[in-house]
Amino acid sequence: MADTQTETPSQLKFTHRFPASRQRVYRAWTEPELLMKWFVESEGRVDKCDIDLRPGGKYRIEGRMGDKPWSIWGEYLEVKPGEKLVYTWQWEFNPEVGAAKGDTRVTVEFRELGKETEVTLTHEGFANEPAREGHKKGWLRCFERLEKFV
Repeated sequence: MADTQTETPSQLKFTHRFPASRQRVYRAWTEPELLMKWFVESEGRVDKCDIDLRPGGKYRIEGRMGDKPWSIWGEYLEVKPGEKLVYTWQWEFNPEVGAAKGDTRVTVEFRELGKETEVTLTHEGFANEPAREGHKKGWLRCFERLEKFV
């Protein structure tokens, strides 16, 4: 679970410490074969993950939750290896979730603290409270799975 949380009507922000090196946590977030192992809930699966990790590069993650397909895609706006990622976020099969004017925006910051890594995730641009709350639940579960993975 995240250590600290703040939110506004259109934004979520979580900070959590993971018991692993910054490089390991960053790689889990940016390498397709690693991301596929922690990103989805146990009742779901990731079928495909493509990442072009550079400013202007695209990413796409596809899978299923039960019998429902889903896909998340976007573009990297900023990439500072081991330190920071900024990217757009859009649901392909469920476009009404999350976007105020198109894509929402995710910022992930990685800070090494000895043998731990502090990750601060900010997700902003939600159109409404249900979209924010749905993403809040999803990100909290992602953080829990990522902690077990690293």
